[in-house]
Amino acid sequence: MSFDRSLMAPAEFEFVVLGDTHYMLDPGGQAVEFESRRKQTARSDAALSLAASLSPDFVVHMGDLVQEYPESRRHREAIDEARAQLDRMNVEVFHVAGNHDVGDKPDPTMPTRPVTAESLKRYQTRFGPSWYSFDRRGCHFIVINSQILNTHLPESGSQRDWLEGDLKTHGQDRVFLFLHLPPFLEHPDEPHLGNYDNIGQPDRRWILDLIHRNRVEVVCAAHVHFAFLNRVGSTRIYNVPSPSFVRPGFSHLFTGPSPPEQGRDDAPKLGFYLFRVFRDRTDVHFIRTGGAVVPEEEADDAPIRLLTRTSPALSASPLGLTLLHPLATRAEIPIAFPSVVRQRVRNDYPLLACVDLGAAAIRFPVEDLDDPFQRERLRILRDDGLRLTAMASVSASAEIRAYVRRHSDIVDIWEVQFPGTQLPSRDLIGALACTGSESSTAFALAPILPGEIRPGKQHPRTRIGYVPGELRELNRFLAGRGVSVDGVLCRVEQSPPWNTVRELLDLGTLSHVGAVDLAVTFTSRDDVYNANTAAETLFGAVLLPGGRIYFEPFVDLDRTLDVAHGLLDTSSNPRPPFHVLRTLNTVLFHERISRPKPGELELRGAEIRTLTGAAGFHALITSCAVELPDLHGLTFPGISPGAPFRLYRLADGVVQNGSLERLIRSATGLSPPVLLTSGC
Repeated sequence: MSFDRSLMAPAEFEFVVLGDTHYMLDPGGQAVEFESRRKQTARSDAALSLAASLSPDFVVHMGDLVQEYPESRRHREAIDEARAQLDRMNVEVFHVAGNHDVGDKPDPTMPTRPVTAESLKRYQTRFGPSWYSFDRRGCHFIVINSQILNTHLPESGSQRDWLEGDLKTHGQDRVFLFLHLPPFLEHPDEPHLGNYDNIGQPDRRWILDLIHRNRVEVVCAAHVHFAFLNRVGSTRIYNVPSPSFVRPGFSHLFTGPSPPEQGRDDAPKLGFYLFRVFRDRTDVHFIRTGGAVVPEEEADDAPIRLLTRTSPALSASPLGLTLLHPLATRAEIPIAFPSVVRQRVRNDYPLLACVDLGAAAIRFPVEDLDDPFQRERLRILRDDGLRLTAMASVSASAEIRAYVRRHSDIVDIWEVQFPGTQLPSRDLIGALACTGSESSTAFALAPILPGEIRPGKQHPRTRIGYVPGELRELNRFLAGRGVSVDGVLCRVEQSPPWNTVRELLDLGTLSHVGAVDLAVTFTSRDDVYNANTAAETLFGAVLLPGGRIYFEPFVDLDRTLDVAHGLLDTSSNPRPPFHVLRTLNTVLFHERISRPKPGELELRGAEIRTLTGAAGFHALITSCAVELPDLHGLTFPGISPGAPFRLYRLADGVVQNGSLERLIRSATGLSPPVLLTSGC
């Protein structure tokens, strides 16, 4: 499959980072511990084919090329076959030495033998030096051998001296560092003896100090087959997942049931990274392979995978998320092979998903800022360009002043939630006006209103935020006191959400209210219904410039009185609405667009919303059915059936090109929602 890059900003250059492909020699009819092992070679082949189709400047393979370990009888045979598989990519590959390539780290508890002079020599004979550097367009790339750190091998000292000298020589360059073992997973001072997944001391401390002092831009590690993101100073440390299988023990991070094969075959977590280097930043894209075992089709009329933008490249997006769960959670992994100690690890998948989604804003309880752990994770998102909105429930004006004093350095807007009334008290309004003038702090208002009756629920529910019909009264109240607020939170309470958008448009400009942010709550476990709701609300956001659209829950609520699917399931894997929003976000907001003219029509149970303006024509097609009905005969005023269009299958993240007539025919039977565009 090829990639559509038409909505991407041009980068200086691109490279792929993948690892832990674990080429598996054909076991034939022999029994295997996990059936997914039989798929590893095919999964690796499909991933390499997908990586090659991106036409990167180069690929960095992060090690563990084969499933066999160095003392295995067939290790050399496996290496030869794996190298032949890599050669078919026809892309320049830089190799990093992993434990399956040269041997384990020097820890007497490790399951296989440590690296030896002989295993290192065999590796260097086949792959060349195990530490080296190279340059690309003003950037410096360094590869080191993590397996020889903390050993008594003479190569360990040689590598140490070389690395210090190389960093000193390139002190003014942008530096990217690659090594197989991560320095740490959760904390720089975590224990190492008996831990299969980090670099031991004292070399861990040495290398982290080098990274920090030399302001290395990015560090990539592998080995754990799981995605983690750490920071040391300004340096980001990415743990690269595997396209072949997941290390099952880390599934203890999640509250849901174990994924297939005890967590080993958690296919949605399989993939690799594409790095796109710009003059002032590097964007990181997770390319999902999903456990595919054959290269994706390349027929002339086959869909093309859309490469979507991440948060740093979507400044015009209104897409936001409400964190009902904490952004990150931690857990202690039980003592289980291959480690002999408990491992404290952190779930970074929701954080990484925020950026992958292209989210522009996060809304969260202010109490998260008093937790150094959560505060640090939130700051990572802010550094990626996301606006942070702190939700502060207050009963007295002094509380909001105290919050602002403590956390003004990280919060972009304060959502002040006040209980029991639609209109804030004079005391609260005065405090906001005074605090805002003193500190240039932005405030939004959201009432907490209990007592709402919901169908099927015994007890009334509490609403946080306004509904459109209440905003004119609020505006009159504020105008009468000569006070303006930067924004308000408004709930999308209607189905379809398009009606809420229309109602807000009818309100016109509110003289004393700034942005109107929308909160959309998924109340269903029907992913198609939620996908339609998400798409229609984000589509309507084009008509409401200045506001944000906050979706909740971000992660499933599966054990509360109000259960609902979110954008991620309990294993932090994306549900269809996630992919719908990720695709639609890039299509609609890759550049700023002026307010278009809305329209709507219905055909055989399909709801069609349209936007017409300088950016072209857009038609969003939704349906409550699992598949779209027959759309034969659908036409749009002023548009020829033969006009060139693009059809986005939003949940699949793919695009097809063709005439309007042909694409409408091909849309029948697809899972909704889909988007048709022309002239953009």
